[in-house]
Amino acid sequence: MDILIWVFLAVIFAIFELITTAFVLVWFAVGSIVAAILNYLGFDVYVQFIAFVIVSLMLILSTRKFADRITPEPSKKTTADRLIGKHGKIIRKLDDNKYIVNINGEEWSANGEGDMDVNDKVEILGIDSIKLIIKKID
Repeated sequence: MDILIWVFLAVIFAIFELITTAFVLVWFAVGSIVAAILNYLGFDVYVQFIAFVIVSLMLILSTRKFADRITPEPSKKTTADRLIGKHGKIIRKLDDNKYIVNINGEEWSANGEGDMDVNDKVEILGIDSIKLIIKKID
């Protein structure tokens, strides 16, 4: 395998890393550079490939926790995620533990435990599929 192929792969991995910012492809670029160096030194193509795989995997495994720690959470939450912790009001009772609630002028399907009725104030605890999970507040 020609050294230019490893250099080309290193450049491609680096470019895709810049586009995706996943902090994974950079290690494949480093593995490609190590394989290119081994190619330059005259090692067999199998040794180059094995070194590429081992170096890339070792770097990924050793930096995964660090990458997770420095990668920020997405600043935009989904609409439903932004509702958690908000307060609303039950506007319709559909069935046992099934309600329609109004939150900020929007109607949402909700499930809740306990004795709740129309006009009760509720807090959104979470989301299960497309339904809010609510509890009655005083």
